[in-house]
Amino acid sequence: MSTTARRRRGGHEVEHENNERWLLTYADMITLLLALFVVLFAMSSISLKKFLEFKLGLTQTFNPSAVVLPGGNGLLNAPTIAGQAGTAAQVGTGGGSAKVNTAQLQQVATAISAALAKQKLAADAAVNLGPAAVTVQILADRVFFRTDSASLGGTGARIVDTIASVVRSQPNLIEVQGYTDNVPITGGPFASNWELSAARAANVTNRLNVADGIPAIRLTATGYSDTHPAAPNTSAANKAKNRRIDVVILGLKIG
Repeated sequence: MSTTARRRRGGHEVEHENNERWLLTYADMITLLLALFVVLFAMSSISLKKFLEFKLGLTQTFNPSAVVLPGGNGLLNAPTIAGQAGTAAQVGTGGGSAKVNTAQLQQVATAISAALAKQKLAADAAVNLGPAAVTVQILADRVFFRTDSASLGGTGARIVDTIASVVRSQPNLIEVQGYTDNVPITGGPFASNWELSAARAANVTNRLNVADGIPAIRLTATGYSDTHPAAPNTSAANKAKNRRIDVVILGLKIG
């Protein structure tokens, strides 16, 4: 009788040992790898609009109340990337659409303008009311100690604290955006304008969180380097306009 055939031992049949059991383990591993790649692909294809909607919805769920702020005037207009991205004011959601609460944005913008004027800081920051956000634009030369520094100066800290005094009680998400001119960095603590713009945005965000008490879940810091100039980098005055920090208060969605 062949050794590969069944044989009897002690009255019991003994079958082959299953030499193909490794295929089960291999198949499980392939399945897990496939799931991993699907997750990685999904993470690499994030929709910014949907992500912002998710963040806004999460914030409103845990803090649905909104405080009505006193009226005022003195809004200044300045071009910002947030204004260009204002097409997110209406986002299709199936059969309906989500709209930005423009009345609440108006109240926030008016209150920030009034607070800056009260602190005699109106000349140091421009407040822009857009269709989907309020943007407070601050020239970096007035905010930081030096041209190549990311440390907040006294005036810069006062501006940030004044903005925080208004938005602290509001549920809006806040994006701090750092920008530079197109002059390459030579020497100093930062290797490029990317690092400088990101560090400045991070320091302003950190002050809003640590010193001013705004929850970290509401804050985002982004460095744009010289990729979104407010004016052509053709003169010293225009380059000064491009060295800036934008504090963007995103609108609350309704509907």
